[in-house]
Amino acid sequence: MTTLTYTPRGMPTQLARDLISSYWDTRGGIITKPTIIEKPPPDYQRADIRNTGDHVIIGLDGYRNEYVTIGFQHVSITADVKIELQTFTSRQMFYDHVDEVERIIFSKQHNPTDYLLDGFEEHADTTALRAVWGDTTTNSTLSLLTSARKYGTNSMRVVVGAGGNGEAYRAIPSTVPKPYPRRLQEVRFYAKIDSSSDVIGVTLRQSTNRSGHYRTWNTTVNTTGFAAHRANLDIAPDASAGTWTPANIDEIAFTGLAANRTFDIDHVDLATAEYQFLQFNNFKENIDNFNYFSGEMRASYRSHGVPRDILS
Repeated sequence: MTTLTYTPRGMPTQLARDLISSYWDTRGGIITKPTIIEKPPPDYQRADIRNTGDHVIIGLDGYRNEYVTIGFQHVSITADVKIELQTFTSRQMFYDHVDEVERIIFSKQHNPTDYLLDGFEEHADTTALRAVWGDTTTNSTLSLLTSARKYGTNSMRVVVGAGGNGEAYRAIPSTVPKPYPRRLQEVRFYAKIDSSSDVIGVTLRQSTNRSGHYRTWNTTVNTTGFAAHRANLDIAPDASAGTWTPANIDEIAFTGLAANRTFDIDHVDLATAEYQFLQFNNFKENIDNFNYFSGEMRASYRSHGVPRDILS
């Protein structure tokens, strides 16, 4: 029997790993980013990482459902994750790591399944940005902007010439887990325009077949200050081509940028929808260590009102 459409399940340990890894802020290199992994890793069942550097290790600590409607048709789902921190540098660095993980949990508690695709902070200059972002129309000039941003210190500027519409695109990196974009529900970003307004496209496409396999969702950019924009992938796209095969989608682009306009873009997020809240629970420091500092933090992914299928 085959009646349902397959959608890869979101794994809480993977969601937590991607959230912490993509939002880690080194404070200009002061708080070094540790190695952030799931436990057990996907390709083997045991990891002995003592004395191999600083780590954040994320494991599933429990999973439970509770019915929330009289008809027993909707459930509240809670997935508990244990976040182990092991730091060899110093006790100060250990607590810096603790504070950074806690900061991410609290700051993203209402958007806990986000993956920060690009905040433009890791690009050293325009040359580095252009190594990641490009333009197939040859009518756009992309640069790293340090004079305006929504968050951090940088954003991306796209200056479109008089020759026609422009665009800015980048590959979806291999570090993004394969459930993207099959579980992807939203693309969120901040943008502004130098004057007037423009309807731009948020396009997901196949890099080897850009005009033959894509979907585009439109949004209007009409402010001279950074404003939030989102493309809801649950609704029908405004334009598309080809038979949609999510596993082949490996590129994201901002398309249809109007000629003779300047656009600034910041904080591009990919988001899924398995959980609506991430709850910080507790932290404790371990005291039975030798030559390193360690502790355990616990948090819970929570979802409310998830419908359950009923078989007739």
